[in-house]
Amino acid sequence: MGKKQNKWITFIIICLTTGVITELPYLRWALYEPLREFLGQSNTQFGMSASLFGLLSMILYIPGGWVADRFSHKTLFAVSSIGCGLLGFWLATAPGFTTVMIIHGLWSVTNIGLFWPTMTKAIALLEDSEGQGKVFGFFEGVRGVFVVVMWLGLMKVFENMGGMRMVIIVMSVLSIICGILSILFMPSNKDADATSSGTIMKDMGKALKYPVTWLCAGTILCVYSVYSASSYMQPYCQEVLGMTAVVAGYVGIIKKDVIRLAAAPFSGWLSKKWGGRCAALIGVFGAMLVATLVILLVLPSGGDFVALTVIIMVASSFAIYGMRGMYYAIIGEAGTPAAIYGTVSGIAMFVGFSPDFFNPTLIGSWLDQYPGAAGYRMIFIYMLVTMLVGLGFVVLLMKHNKKNKKEVAETDGTVKCNHICNFPGNAECKNHCDSVFCCIATFYDYSYGFNDKFNCCFIYHGNLT
Repeated sequence: MGKKQNKWITFIIICLTTGVITELPYLRWALYEPLREFLGQSNTQFGMSASLFGLLSMILYIPGGWVADRFSHKTLFAVSSIGCGLLGFWLATAPGFTTVMIIHGLWSVTNIGLFWPTMTKAIALLEDSEGQGKVFGFFEGVRGVFVVVMWLGLMKVFENMGGMRMVIIVMSVLSIICGILSILFMPSNKDADATSSGTIMKDMGKALKYPVTWLCAGTILCVYSVYSASSYMQPYCQEVLGMTAVVAGYVGIIKKDVIRLAAAPFSGWLSKKWGGRCAALIGVFGAMLVATLVILLVLPSGGDFVALTVIIMVASSFAIYGMRGMYYAIIGEAGTPAAIYGTVSGIAMFVGFSPDFFNPTLIGSWLDQYPGAAGYRMIFIYMLVTMLVGLGFVVLLMKHNKKNKKEVAETDGTVKCNHICNFPGNAECKNHCDSVFCCIATFYDYSYGFNDKFNCCFIYHGNLT
């Protein structure tokens, strides 16, 4: 099978698997009230299981990144998908509160520890540093296609074939099917430049000293916080705007899944036109989100403003998914070495996805203490303040990237990659010269074949001209 064909098979499997297995732990985002009632829980209890999932996920991102740097993505995808589906069957029995907490705890292992850093690295390895925005943008879009098609079917199942229980069962079956497809068709990834031989502490030490790790972590934290909080716009439609559960569910699907089809590929395309400037695009979409949140805060609730409110919420989703298409790409845009990409992304995700730990319980308590529109107003204010902080991180990341590119240009001049790789004494770098990430010069000591003369092929900054 040709390399290009193999690449697209990998891409499709990643999109399909991610689209399916991430929906089970986040089922509440589309069917909040029906799932809560099916499990017989209060808003606070319902938030606690999500918070446990978030806490354990946050802890597992770092070892998950280390695992992604060492083991076959094929195996990890299969174990994650099949494990997620089996846990879904357990949830379909409508167990008690304690069991629901256990299921969410185990989901953090299958869906995060073994899967998420692996998925981001698998996508990143498909393109060079300037193509990160494009590949992640299209990933979000294609994944969105699968999710929309799935949810159109699931809503019919919800309405006509057994309600919440049957929705969970169907999703569990799909998850297991994804695991089987991974076993049958997904290639392994054992290239020398894509794996690390260092210990977990050594790789973590290198990643912790890497400034991009923390700038990306702060950016992802803010973007993911508003993304997570935006899921409450779906129950807002039902409780404040007066929609039925089915209509509110469809609005949630449009806002969460249909908009992704346009926003994420558009941001990927725009990134390509802007020369891979992913951080700058997050800034543009972040400013757009701030504007929509201000409008939501000043717009009266319900009445003649329902249609306008929905339009503004859809616009906010476009901005959010525009940023989501880029927030994984900023790690690659900065030229993170392939060998420790999983570890860097794991630390960034540990910090960045921490809202999964505190957002559900925090927001659930707001909704219990301040019923109706008042509770949702607090959510919108929280999103606004968080996004303003996020724009500050974006500015710092853009300054870092600009400074880093300038230093590289001053160091490596116009020396050709092939000349460097053929330089006497650089045999250990020879194998990396076929990579699109081939360049001299580094300011860190973890590159392949690093030496004081900067005369070795190095997977970090991208192509030389």
